[in-house]
Amino acid sequence: MLVRAMIKATSGLYSYSFSEKISSVNTKIGQRPLNLAIVLATVLGLTALTVPAYALDASLSVSADINASCTISTTDLSFGAYDAIVANASQDLTETATISTNCTTGSNVVITMGGGQYGAWNRRSRIRQMKNEGSNSYLKYEIYADAGRTFVWSYDRFRMSSVASVTGTGASQDMIVYGKVFKNQKDAAAGSYTDTVTIGIYY
Repeated sequence: MLVRAMIKATSGLYSYSFSEKISSVNTKIGQRPLNLAIVLATVLGLTALTVPAYALDASLSVSADINASCTISTTDLSFGAYDAIVANASQDLTETATISTNCTTGSNVVITMGGGQYGAWNRRSRIRQMKNEGSNSYLKYEIYADAGRTFVWSYDRFRMSSVASVTGTGASQDMIVYGKVFKNQKDAAAGSYTDTVTIGIYY
C-alpha cells in the first residue's frame, strides 16, 4: 500500500510542477507572436494608406492588314525534235509544261495566257506559231487546258483571255499545260523554232 501511495504522490508532484512550468513558458512565448502581429498590422495599415487609389483602365488596340499576294512560275514547253516527213507526218507532236502559283489564302486568282509573239489569224480563230528566225519559217502549235487536247487555252483579239482560275491556299498549286505541234507541216524549214507566251495572274 505504501508503495502504491508513493507512486501516486510522486507522479502528482512532478505533474503539478511540470505543468506549471509549461504554462509559464507558453505564456511568455505567446506574447511574442502577439507583439509581432501587432507590429505587422501597424505596418500594413500604414502601407495601405500610402498606395495610390486605383484610377482608370486603358485598352491596347492590336491590328494587322494582309494584302493579297501571288507568285507565278512556269516550266518550258519544249517539244523536242519534229519530223514532218516521217514521225510527224501523220501524228501530232505533244508535250506538257507546268504553271505554278502561290497566292494568299482565300484569294480569287485568274490566270490568263497570251497568243504568243507570232500568233496568226486563221479564219475566225487565232493559231499560235513558233518562228525559225534563220529562215523566217513558222511551225503551228496550240496549248490546251486538258489532257485530251480538245479545250484550247484560248485568247481573244487583245491577246489575252482568262481560261483558268484558282483559290489561293498559301501553298504552291500546279496547273498542267498541254501542248501540241500539228502534224504534217512539211512547209516548215529545218532549224530551231521558238515562241514566247505571256502568262498573267490577276487577284
